[in-house]
Amino acid sequence: MAIVKGQSDLISDPATLYSGADPEIARGRPIVSAGRVTNAASDSAGSSYHLVDLPADALLDALTCFKVDTWGFATVSIGTETDIDALVTVAKSAGATVTPITRLGATHQKRLWEILGLAAAPKSGVISLYAHGPANATAAGSMLFEIHYRFR
Repeated sequence: MAIVKGQSDLISDPATLYSGADPEIARGRPIVSAGRVTNAASDSAGSSYHLVDLPADALLDALTCFKVDTWGFATVSIGTETDIDALVTVAKSAGATVTPITRLGATHQKRLWEILGLAAAPKSGVISLYAHGPANATAAGSMLFEIHYRFR
């Protein structure tokens, strides 16, 4: 067996001209956006609720969560303005809290635009997340949420 000295992708390597990881990965500062959104019992299918604007290059953390058991729709759909379930879609009955990011899962070191399935980051550098009502509301409700992410 060979004795090897390796290094992670956080370490620069002048021999290969690798300058090290992107700033968000190597030194991204943790940021939390905490919010609340409400809906009326009379809200119809197709309703949308602007939750937050985030940097397209943000790295979402597994602490990101949505408290959905008090939401007024039977289905929780969170995505972009035009792709209603780009981040997550789940029946409200599946649990009190939805966490769309799995720690060290397939989205590890992925940018927000990649997680949402976009071909590239938007030129504006910002992505807006929305909650959507895919069917008529079943009751008035509210949803608390925390978006945890890293950014430079």
